[in-house]
Amino acid sequence: MDLLISKDKASTLTQLEHQLSDRKMATVILIEGAGGMVMSHIVNQIVAVFEPRNIKYHSISTAKIPWIQYCLLNIAPKGQISIFDKGWYSGILSLDDDDFRTHLLLANEFERYLYNNGVNVIKIFLDMDEDELKKNKKSYPVGIDETGDIFNDVDKIKDYSVKKDRIKRIMDKTSTKYSAWNVVKVGDFKKTVRSIADILEESFTDLIQRPREPEAFEILEVFPNPRDYVDFSKTITKEEYNKKLDKLQNKLSELQVKLANSDKALCIVFEGWDAAGKGGCIKRVTQALNPRGYKIFPTPAPTAEEKSHTHLWRFAKNMPGPGQIALFDRSWYGRMMVEPIEGFCTKEDYSRAAGEINLFEGALAKDHVIFIKFWIDITKEEQLKRFNARAADPMKSWKLTDEDWRNREKWDVYEKYVNSMIEQTNTEYAPWVDVECIDKRYGRIKILETIVDTLKKELD
Repeated sequence: MDLLISKDKASTLTQLEHQLSDRKMATVILIEGAGGMVMSHIVNQIVAVFEPRNIKYHSISTAKIPWIQYCLLNIAPKGQISIFDKGWYSGILSLDDDDFRTHLLLANEFERYLYNNGVNVIKIFLDMDEDELKKNKKSYPVGIDETGDIFNDVDKIKDYSVKKDRIKRIMDKTSTKYSAWNVVKVGDFKKTVRSIADILEESFTDLIQRPREPEAFEILEVFPNPRDYVDFSKTITKEEYNKKLDKLQNKLSELQVKLANSDKALCIVFEGWDAAGKGGCIKRVTQALNPRGYKIFPTPAPTAEEKSHTHLWRFAKNMPGPGQIALFDRSWYGRMMVEPIEGFCTKEDYSRAAGEINLFEGALAKDHVIFIKFWIDITKEEQLKRFNARAADPMKSWKLTDEDWRNREKWDVYEKYVNSMIEQTNTEYAPWVDVECIDKRYGRIKILETIVDTLKKELD
């Protein structure tokens, strides 16, 4: 393939690419348009300029998961470039009016999330006109128009023409300070490719000279807090517990089969105080489940690879597909508790966390994921009693660490952040359930009842 971009231009783009890499700046080049052979040959020319090891190429047309999850997972790490040959807008274009409007808002918030987490997005729309392509047909590579069509693009171009009003709305509503649209009129092959090269040079230069400053959000604690109504006196007898446990586990087993034959997925988040009993609660849930249909994900400190991506990346890759169940033993909510308290994220990162998490959960909930989030609750006095019991029991002392004692000293600080977290993220599509676990048997039954009731409602 002959490279149509001049050597000087290609050299400049390569140098800029390395400068972005040296600065650990992640960049997305999103190319939208009618698609087909014309778009493929244009994209080929752009891809050929860059260092192959530094490029991650994707086409969302091959995606089998929600667009926000697919794009989040496939955005290259810091220092690399992702090229999307069609991206999140291609799927939005064909939605009905209500979903179209909703997903435009989601696209804006997604790009805002990327902007604030150090990912630069350069959006290019290839505006194709059938007559213009016919006029410039000979400028394109030989052999791609054997059918006599305009490179097999005619129907797609006509389809885009019909949707001109929608495309205009996309351009108007999603050209923001986080990522503006660059429109390229597609005509002569060489001129088109060189126009895109000019846009990339200008955009890369701007990114290097004026790095993006992450925003700080206003913290809005607007949702009800179930912890306001916590009743630690609730208990259940051993006899009643065994009776209910057997019945609920059998029902959950039946519902798992129903879930497996649906287009829904279940994501259960377990958060709570140290020694509150998360492990025992998770065990009573999984005892009822076929292991082929669920996975448990603990949340240790992020790895070097995970740190090279945006903070939700490592959780997006573990989201359940249709028919599956994912259980998170601690989760993305570390960004709203341990990270700000221990200084693992900035104040700005913390301020944005709720909005970014609500976007993440909301987009997946609109697609196929049922969310249930449990806060396993005990008192400060009960925690001390359990810590002392663990320390005295050789079979359980391994569970107790110096870190647990250190965190306990910050109980009041953690409680403030916990309440704020719930009041910012207790949404209708991903609600928090406070589980009183002074009586562990009572807490386990409440969790099973909540899961069973939720699945009945969602699957019926």
